[in-house]
Amino acid sequence: MANYTSAPDSEDYDVFIEDNLNNSGTEQCDHYDAKILSAQLVPPLYLAVFLVGLLGNGLVVLDLVKFKELKRVENIYFLNLAVANVCFLLTLPFWVHSALHGGLLADPTCKILAALSSVGLHGEALFSVLLTVFFHKRSFSSSARKVPCATVTSVVTWAAAVLVALPEFLFYQPQTGSQEPECFFSELHFLPGDETFWKYFLTLRMNIVGLLVPLSVFIVCYVRMRKTPRSRGTNRDLLKLVFAIPFVFLLMWGPYATALFLSTFKDYFPLRGCKGGYALDRSVQVTRIIATTHCCVNALLYVLLDQAFWRRLCGPCHPCGRAPLPPTGDAAQDAAWAEHHRATAV
Repeated sequence: MANYTSAPDSEDYDVFIEDNLNNSGTEQCDHYDAKILSAQLVPPLYLAVFLVGLLGNGLVVLDLVKFKELKRVENIYFLNLAVANVCFLLTLPFWVHSALHGGLLADPTCKILAALSSVGLHGEALFSVLLTVFFHKRSFSSSARKVPCATVTSVVTWAAAVLVALPEFLFYQPQTGSQEPECFFSELHFLPGDETFWKYFLTLRMNIVGLLVPLSVFIVCYVRMRKTPRSRGTNRDLLKLVFAIPFVFLLMWGPYATALFLSTFKDYFPLRGCKGGYALDRSVQVTRIIATTHCCVNALLYVLLDQAFWRRLCGPCHPCGRAPLPPTGDAAQDAAWAEHHRATAV
């Protein structure tokens, strides 16, 4: 009976349990679900980028091969840059399918898409660097204008892009967050499983090759070019185009590289809370979706900044076809265009 009369102590016991639950130090965090935004935004946006980019880069390749005939070094680099954009573009329809159907792509297909995207992205970065360095060297030395040298450097640059993308070729594995492997483009899926080493390694690779190297070369070359009087007499259209390509690349891929770095190394920053982690995961997806549209921007820059593009493409059918073309910076090419203009007028 004495033991039975201790029942009122149960009220204290209930109060203790309630207090322990309320003061628990374990914080329940809601993980950001990238599938929702992917299913809503990725299909229409990526299809539009794919169509515009394919048309734009196709026109650029046609202009470079048919009209300019790749007789100048910068045209060879522009061609390789367009090919890198096409490599990246070709993966977009598959990522649309992945977003619509929950990421269900076979393992070999997903590995090929990841590798091709990586080669295209790093090819864009490296050829932007190469184009900037060439234009800088052009102001100091005529030896940098040799076409065979441009061919060799292009081959070396493609080899470097493939070498940088080797982790996707050799070690890539789809994410295994559910019962079946998932292959998504807007998530951090360029990772071999969930290994921390590869997560850090690939994040640093993106920041070094995709951000720090182009940014450093861009700043150094253009600061030196501004101090070089001979660079002021070059073709203004070409100067604007070579300046715009790396600048826009950094403007569009820089935020993603920064968000990816902060998200990967958030344990080393004051960003460990639920709200901070959620915001970082969302920013990684949003900035990557925006950066993906860059693969059609280079072609638009080429079309808009090269004033003679439509006259070369349309010829006598264009209303401005009879107007003289602006100087190109090369005396031989200017003379050839002048002769062609006189023949057309006759």
